[in-house]
Amino acid sequence: MNFIQHYSSSKSNLYEVVGGGAYPRRLLLECGIRWPKIQEALNFNLYGIDACLITHEHQDHCKAVRDVIKAGIDIYSSEGTINSLGLDSERRAIPAEAGHNFRPCDAFSVIPFGINHDAAEPFGYLVADLESDDILFFAPDSGFIKQRFDVMFSHVAIECSYDVQIVKRNIKDGLIPAMLGKRLLETHADKETTKRYLDKFINLEKCRQIHLLHCSEGNLDKEKTKMEFEKRYFIETVII
Repeated sequence: MNFIQHYSSSKSNLYEVVGGGAYPRRLLLECGIRWPKIQEALNFNLYGIDACLITHEHQDHCKAVRDVIKAGIDIYSSEGTINSLGLDSERRAIPAEAGHNFRPCDAFSVIPFGINHDAAEPFGYLVADLESDDILFFAPDSGFIKQRFDVMFSHVAIECSYDVQIVKRNIKDGLIPAMLGKRLLETHADKETTKRYLDKFINLEKCRQIHLLHCSEGNLDKEKTKMEFEKRYFIETVII
């Protein structure tokens, strides 16, 4: 399995999972940028893309959802998200249920799980590559996650949106509005929350990569954070 961050921020999110088979299948995770930009990020190659998993209805995660459907790609998300997007009568918008396994194609198995965010019914996803037995943990927007999974993940992609001290300083200095800062603090995971979750609830024994997602420009020192995580876990850490 290979996990790719194409776009990851509060403005746009697009990720890709590539399976490990001889003829790799692919999944999109999120489509929160205009369709031409998605095509460009994928080198205009849609071959092998079996589905797109969407976590919730905020535009930075699903802006191009109707274009993705027009391209013949099935969308999977929670019923709450699908209804919020007005896609409940769209045959390619397929509702998933938290804790229930589904197969978007013969190469991947997916289990959705609930996350904490200010959205209708937000999901994170466990994605298993059936060719290689690699398993991805994916949770981009969540103030906190309560679930513990008895799984050895090969890839962990998890939100690390900000540093609390930097956000508080930016609010005090008038660099970000107080309301925006408050929402960030309440609905997104900060660096220390992410570390605590990885320490207590994620089995990193066989993990090859940690991907830190949805990093907020100006509210997180990315290079320092990358170094902190690699020193703490001895695992390659990717931030874009």
